Amino acid sequence: MKYVVLIRHGESYTNRNGILSRELNRYRLTEEGIEQARFTGEQLEGLKFDGIISSPVLRAVETANIINQYLNLEIKTDERAIESDFGEYNGKRIVDIPDKSRDELGMESFKSQEERMVGLLNSFNGRYIIISHSFPIKCAIAHYLGLEEEESFGIDIRHASMSVIEAEQGKVLSIGSLLLSQKMKAILKD
Repeated sequence: MKYVVLIRHGESYTNRNGILSRELNRYRLTEEGIEQARFTGEQLEGLKFDGIISSPVLRAVETANIINQYLNLEIKTDERAIESDFGEYNGKRIVDIPDKSRDELGMESFKSQEERMVGLLNSFNGRYIIISHSFPIKCAIAHYLGLEEEESFGIDIRHASMSVIEAEQGKVLSIGSLLLSQKMKAILKD
């Protein structure tokens, strides 16, 4: 992939209620999440992309469909963009989860998410938008920055934010932005 814009889905009812969920069809975007996705779509309008790849989770698919109203591209779903595997904590409230590492809790590892996201980026040529989830996006960014899991804790991936990576060069151009700068727009327009 030449350039990729990694976008976290807009706010969903999982976020509003503090629930961890990988369920495909349960949690929709909130009204705020819909507005966030529209704003991101407006930021991307007129830029050049070859397609949109979305996590199959409903909140990501809804975000992809809203953004695509501004771009009119083919949307593909790909399991590699899916939410983290939360194991037995899927569907649980975050405040009810013990304060232990992902490995101790039996959740999908940082390394697993990094490998699947980087594999996804490496399997397409051109310029793509990938709609995914906070932690998988953070893992991909950490890979290109050469960061380990603990070093990536400060990376903030807000709802409907955009992180731009020049994948062929392994260069992170933007992290968690709600607005695309004129420089980013110029890069993505050519």
